[in-house]
Amino acid sequence: MSEGESRRIWLVLEEVFLVLSVFVLWPRILNWPGLLWEVLQYLALVGLVWILIRRVRRYQKPRGE
Repeated sequence: MSEGESRRIWLVLEEVFLVLSVFVLWPRILNWPGLLWEVLQYLALVGLVWILIRRVRRYQKPRGE
């Protein structure tokens, strides 16, 4: 697998995770009780921070690298 294909796969996975993170917020909005929803929300938060760090690093790199 080339670097371009690998990067494209990671970008798609990031986008899918972003959509799933939005859906994880709905139980909080609808006031559904449950430990599972709270754990999923914290996992989504950690994942979103990870995606933010990856994107900041990606945009800080010069285009030539």
